[in-house]
Amino acid sequence: MEIYKQLDVLAGKIEGDLKYDKTTRVIYSTDASAYKEEPIAVIWPKNKSDLKKIILFAGKLNTGITIRAAGTSLAGQVVSSGIIVDISKYMKSIIEINEKEMWARVEPGVVLDELNIALKKYGLFFGPETSTSNRCNIGGMVGNNACGSHSIIYGSTRDHTIELDVILSDGSEAKFGPIDKAEFEKKCELKNREGEIYNGLRKILNNHENQQEIIREYPDKNIPRRNTGYALDLLIENEVFNEKSTSPFNMSKIIAGSEGTLAVITEIKLNLIKLPPPFKALVCAHMKNRNDAFHANLIAIKHKPGAVEMMDDRILKLTENSLSQRNNRFFLEGNPGSIMIVEFARESAEEIEASTTGLIKSLKEAGYGYAYPVVKGKDISKVWELRKAGLGVLANMKGDPKPVSLIEDTAINVENFTAYIEDFEKMLSAYVKDAVYHAHIGTGELHMRPVLNLKDSDDVQLFRTIGLETAKLVKKYKGSLSGEHGDGRLRGEFIPIILGEHVYKLLEEVKKIW
Repeated sequence: MEIYKQLDVLAGKIEGDLKYDKTTRVIYSTDASAYKEEPIAVIWPKNKSDLKKIILFAGKLNTGITIRAAGTSLAGQVVSSGIIVDISKYMKSIIEINEKEMWARVEPGVVLDELNIALKKYGLFFGPETSTSNRCNIGGMVGNNACGSHSIIYGSTRDHTIELDVILSDGSEAKFGPIDKAEFEKKCELKNREGEIYNGLRKILNNHENQQEIIREYPDKNIPRRNTGYALDLLIENEVFNEKSTSPFNMSKIIAGSEGTLAVITEIKLNLIKLPPPFKALVCAHMKNRNDAFHANLIAIKHKPGAVEMMDDRILKLTENSLSQRNNRFFLEGNPGSIMIVEFARESAEEIEASTTGLIKSLKEAGYGYAYPVVKGKDISKVWELRKAGLGVLANMKGDPKPVSLIEDTAINVENFTAYIEDFEKMLSAYVKDAVYHAHIGTGELHMRPVLNLKDSDDVQLFRTIGLETAKLVKKYKGSLSGEHGDGRLRGEFIPIILGEHVYKLLEEVKKIW
């Protein structure tokens, strides 16, 4: 094929590696989602020069490129019929750590845990974390605006992204960071692709009707996890587009969460924070009924925890037969309908004691739970390992029906969460189906996985139907269809339901501008 002759020419021009043999294409045909599609080739670039050549090559041949890091994406973001560009092999340098100003500059292929190991000697770390922290790359975290269990206090990757060095669609370089109104206007005067982007966004976001539609249609601002569509709601909250604001404009806010569809990231400047207080403890509240955790969560967050996580009875049951998780079940008593794990980090043992006893007292008074073991010291990591294993053990469910990744990323205001779950369960019961629940109830994001048999054509059809019906429910509660895993090809078609047709057309315009 002509494309492979062209690829051979490209291979001779780059410093990195390029392969298109069948084995490589099959290996890269999947990510952590339900999708499978073979790319035409896989490239491992060594540097910015390689990336520029790849972008120009793809543009000349009208071939799509997909930037891939660790492949942990759950919505099909790095599965493509075009060229896969894997930045995890070579582009993984920690370029600079500034201890005094508390920031780090890294390449996109740096693994999160490895970054935090390097930062520990400075008493610093990068706050947002994921259950895949020992393999996920920082570039992927920016692309998906990843959060994690402690997002109650640390927020998302976007909140800690200071500056991005990128390559644009024409192969030119740009640096995006905080700028004031005067600097923004100067950017609009640039006679290049960067200037075209600033000009295009100014035209869209200065329009009063567009601003009103964005404000009206985007998810509730009180939901900390909002990843549906491009973050236009955040781009208008600054001194350039809002006279009442004194915040600078930062293009990084829209690149974060854009899932690699706007620019190719080459360097990332990250905000760092001090290591958590030295004294920690978990309250592992055992609920009699699974859904009691949603009510108990509202009590827990009033006690200012660092994290509130949930595991339901079906996931707990699956860990029984996991050799790697048996020792991590040490704190379980009986057969709870769900476990609510609440973490506290404080400056003294006395503060920890006050926090844990105060929460337990509140839960007992409200009638939620039957056991409240407090876990401290080295045992804390065992509990979190059990919680992190939740995603993996789901694949061990016996039989063809499995919990599927579909609508596991919805985020709803915690005050409305119980009503939302009641509606969701009514919808599922109408199809005689159930779901498995786990993860971040403290921030209104529960990973709900319907149990479906994707070998059955009826359940394959139901896969999309449940996605559509859930999108309508999320809109009803002004929620976000994606809280941390992104839209991808899994949820992308439902964006107009969440944000409305007017805003969706704006998103299309934004994509064209870039």
